[in-house]
Amino acid sequence: MSFTGKVAVVTGASSGIGEQTAHDLATAGATLCLAARREDRLREVTESLPGTGHTFLVTDVSDREQVRSLGAHVADVHGRCDVLVNNAGFSYGGAFRGTDSIADIEAMMNTNFYGAVYATGELLPLLERSAPSHVVSVASVAGRVGVGNASGYSASKFALVGWSEALRFELEPRGVYVSLVEPGPIPTEGFPQSDLRGNPVLRYALGTTKDVSKAIIDAIEGRKMQRVVPRAYYLVQLPRIVAPRLFRFAMRKVVNRRA
Repeated sequence: MSFTGKVAVVTGASSGIGEQTAHDLATAGATLCLAARREDRLREVTESLPGTGHTFLVTDVSDREQVRSLGAHVADVHGRCDVLVNNAGFSYGGAFRGTDSIADIEAMMNTNFYGAVYATGELLPLLERSAPSHVVSVASVAGRVGVGNASGYSASKFALVGWSEALRFELEPRGVYVSLVEPGPIPTEGFPQSDLRGNPVLRYALGTTKDVSKAIIDAIEGRKMQRVVPRAYYLVQLPRIVAPRLFRFAMRKVVNRRA
């Protein structure tokens, strides 16, 4: 599929999955608007993209006013939005510590969930005007399966999954398609996956940013609701459904080992 003549907005584009996706969309012909918090990295990534007309705007997606400014920038400079990739996200690891964890969970919800809500809301008029168009939200396998010692992160991704699945039914009649891309462990700057990378067996279960970017483009091209990366991680969801007791037993073992 060619993205020539199309405008794509990518949040969390200063590194990792967002940076790779921006490069791949630009290579396919899209004009990019990149959003993230680090101006120096945004400038570097934007200048490295093939093609012309790319822009960036420093944006903290957890700040609704900044996302409003992003929407206004895209409308004023590009005049359309064919693709929105809600990729911005982060995780505070560790078990729930009562009131000491509340601020961390609020911060994750504000970026991982509300950031996608804000961006989609502000860009929806352009997405509808540019229809057929596409919203892709980068969730996580942790948005389908509760992960011990990452309860706040799982909650934010569960929220994103539920909202996106419902949103697809609401927006599809208006020509705006919604997809979820759900990575398993992917080593990035924000998620180094050091424990898995150092394991002689589990390191083979890791995906790459290229895998996720390819899945994002595949979801757009095929108008798919869900893509899991790597694909084998679809199987992680099955024990929770067909053998919940066995699943909970295994999860306790994993949590206790990491505690």
